Amino acid sequence: MNAQYSKLIMCDKVPPQRTTAPPAFTGLELQFIDSQTVLYNFILSHALASEGLAEKGNISRFLTDVQILQYLIVFISLFNLSLCLYEDQVGKFDWKQNYVGKIKFASFDTISTAKKIIVATEENVIAALNLKTGQILWRRVLEKGYAGRIRTLGGVGDGDLISVSGGVPALVRAWDLATGHILNEWPIAEQNSDRHDSTFRSFSTLGLYTANRIEEVKWHIKDGTLHHILPIYNSGVEVTSYDSKTGEKLKSRKVSAPFITSETECVLVAPYLACLKGDNSLAMLFLVHLFDTKIEPQMITINTIFGAGTQGPYQLESILGEEAVVSIAADNNQRKRILVVGETSVPIQRDIAGDTTLYITSIDNQKVLLESTYKNGITEVVATDLLTFNPLPNITGTISHVSLLSPVIVASVCVRQTKGLTCRYLLCSQDHSIALLQHNKLVWAREEALAKIVAVEIIELPMSDRDQAIETEFDQKERDVLSMMLRRIISQFNQARAFIQSMLDLVPQQSNQRTDLVRDKFNLHKMIVAVTSAGKIFGIETRKGEIIWQLKITNIRGFNKISDTMVLYVQRGSRHFPYPPQCALLAEDKVSGEGIIYTFNPITGQPLDGLIKLGYRIKQSMLLHVTTDDFLRGILILDARDKIHVYPESATTIAASLGKSTYIFTADQTTGLLSGFSLSYSTSQELIAHKVWELLLSPKNQKIIQVISKNPIERVHSQGRVLSDRSVLYKYINPNLVAVVSEGVGNTHKNTLNLYLLDVVSGAMIFSIVHKRVRGPFHIVHSENWLIYSYFNEKSRRTEIATLELYEGKIQSNTTVFSSLATTKLPIVERQAYIFPASIEYMRETITEKGITSKHIIVSLANGGIIELPWMMVDPRRPINPEMREEGVIPYMPEIPIHMDTIINYNQSIFRVLGIHTSPSGLESTCLVFVYGLDIFYTRVAPSKTFDVLKEDFDYYLIVIVLAALLISSYVTKKLASQKAQKQAWK
Repeated sequence: MNAQYSKLIMCDKVPPQRTTAPPAFTGLELQFIDSQTVLYNFILSHALASEGLAEKGNISRFLTDVQILQYLIVFISLFNLSLCLYEDQVGKFDWKQNYVGKIKFASFDTISTAKKIIVATEENVIAALNLKTGQILWRRVLEKGYAGRIRTLGGVGDGDLISVSGGVPALVRAWDLATGHILNEWPIAEQNSDRHDSTFRSFSTLGLYTANRIEEVKWHIKDGTLHHILPIYNSGVEVTSYDSKTGEKLKSRKVSAPFITSETECVLVAPYLACLKGDNSLAMLFLVHLFDTKIEPQMITINTIFGAGTQGPYQLESILGEEAVVSIAADNNQRKRILVVGETSVPIQRDIAGDTTLYITSIDNQKVLLESTYKNGITEVVATDLLTFNPLPNITGTISHVSLLSPVIVASVCVRQTKGLTCRYLLCSQDHSIALLQHNKLVWAREEALAKIVAVEIIELPMSDRDQAIETEFDQKERDVLSMMLRRIISQFNQARAFIQSMLDLVPQQSNQRTDLVRDKFNLHKMIVAVTSAGKIFGIETRKGEIIWQLKITNIRGFNKISDTMVLYVQRGSRHFPYPPQCALLAEDKVSGEGIIYTFNPITGQPLDGLIKLGYRIKQSMLLHVTTDDFLRGILILDARDKIHVYPESATTIAASLGKSTYIFTADQTTGLLSGFSLSYSTSQELIAHKVWELLLSPKNQKIIQVISKNPIERVHSQGRVLSDRSVLYKYINPNLVAVVSEGVGNTHKNTLNLYLLDVVSGAMIFSIVHKRVRGPFHIVHSENWLIYSYFNEKSRRTEIATLELYEGKIQSNTTVFSSLATTKLPIVERQAYIFPASIEYMRETITEKGITSKHIIVSLANGGIIELPWMMVDPRRPINPEMREEGVIPYMPEIPIHMDTIINYNQSIFRVLGIHTSPSGLESTCLVFVYGLDIFYTRVAPSKTFDVLKEDFDYYLIVIVLAALLISSYVTKKLASQKAQKQAWK
């Protein structure tokens, strides 16, 4: 660990003394020695000497021993004080931001003394938000995946908090509203698991989702009772009630509903189940009371609601709020009407726009309909009486904010106070942001889209205006002496004037950029560009984690439907003034599935070419390594028909000139087919992709899960490894080598993991290995001449890490340029496996500008820790036998220990990590690390210590005093020596 990153809860060594008094400690308790043991030994020793004390009356000796014991306790406690983290070191080089994700359920807590908002999200999180600030009061992260998916949340109005999550069995949990501690937990087995023909579709203002067999079950919580509702085809609805606190089954009933079929669309509007059957003028709406079998089902024709002349398809939706109300959309969702459900259902004869979102709230026993509309960046909330539609202007208003994009109301509460009526609305936006409105004002907003980042790049900041002026001065074409001298004089005059104005604060400096968003001396201050699954892009500066800009791209999605992966390319950096930096985002159109490109300035967030629809599906893409005349790197795109395209078109000539040395490959995850294409047949007018090799990598029962290549900006400093006999073992450094990982079931019906090292230029198989009886999650890092990957060993039931290292041998095949087509000799492979005592969520290697610094592995753990693992700990050449030992290589141990001083996020846990991005800085010793998942975390690491920069506690005053003393002493000594020489000359 670097001395400037003393971010440890406990450490093995005492930190250096500070020149100033240490500040208060960060909540860490002093660790005294066992007081009971000390007192016991003290009393025992003095009890044995009590007779001597009584006889001699030596009380002073007893008091002296007590004083010595007090000094001893204080002395030992001082050592424990040194095992702490200084308060001023927290957040100095790192920051963390907590999120909860997209809102799924929400409710205002009006029962507790401390008012808050209880939310459940699509990231399987239950949390409480501060009503005034929006900060997270407490947060509970449930199981990952389907096991922790929250299916309902309720009971807040009764002073309880009950959640139902998971599948079979579903878990019911009771939570403490104030602290978030779990009070009770019990499972519920799904009813009628053999009835696979049942269906249930649930609608809400957050969208429509059609559920599978498990999710078709609906839940309802009311008055301490949990109702389990299961619709069954051509039969009815089974309703089972439980006590929400104890899990005791209260009763079970079956409600007749033979109209429920595969074509029936049903929603829950407790205590009714509303079902719509048909999509023409003869469509019928059925209403079934779930808790009273004596009430007959109601049947309402669609013409009763809309009148004659409406056209389908119709869409049924349950309106959130405090009243049983449904809405039916018609005419292709152009308009909709609402129906108040009850013993006598009342259709409201009033058309509402199809894109309007609705919510029902209560004000003094009056049911109020809230209509939220979004147009031209303005959100308008209109309140009317539910039955009469009389407007309520005192709670109607509009608001405009950059974080609000087509928001919907997910929770509302209106309270009458002495100052009047106060209404609060919790809005969830299309871009996953949430906001609280009160009195037509935005109280706070949270950017929850950052809880699911899918692509990241760290961009250098531009130069300051002064440095840009100098660049402009030396970038001119004229070379005559007079013009250059005149330009230099003008430049120096402008710099002097700007310096005087800034010192005297006479005139504010005119600039086209923020004064703090400039490149610093060591290039540590950068811009993080983060793309989220919601299609929102953020620019975050690395110093404090402030969001500088944000923009939203509508109707896009990732290429992988599970992970929503998008591709972000940096086409031009910030070093090419006056050309602006440029990034390009590749994604899919939600409607057509065709590719899109969106280009923007990563420093300001301004669109450049904007959104471009390509008109074809993207199969593969790559960034050219040669730039155009304006320093722009082109993007090669292979479409679904194996045709090559380039963006921008001005890079076509360069791409064609590089055709003979340009290759691109594709991998089909489902079939395991890999294909390689060459651009050698391309011309300056047309790029042609020619298939040169094809490989069926895995059998039918295997599926490709990962394809990992090396970091394109990686630099290898050392070409070989010096052995104990002074010979050199040269590294196998193949830039075209990729690692392909597949998993499946073997011949013995055991899970297997296959790892292939493939040269994607020649299609040659360099190495392969099979691990049996292992399963995911799999994580892999590929760098230089080594690989490290992790898996779960089913036989030993533990997480293991395996490493591979590739060498050419003691003779280097080529010393200039590597060629995949000229290399025929297979490398020497060193491999080893280790036991890792924790579950791994992600791994990434550190990277520096020149590659001189040692490589470390940044490992994210499931318990929230981020550790920095040195490569020497997982080196496959660690010797097992003593006679095989080498200098600089530690002996082999099967288990890798986790030291507390390797945890770079100390006590700030980071959950559900989706990725880790590393970036070099201007210092060769320092690597920038950005961890993203449910939370985001940024820090710096120095794998080989900070050998190129002074420590933060360096004593500048002392060195100045020493230098001054040396100068003065040298001058005085010189004078004295000259005087002595003069005196000796006169003798």
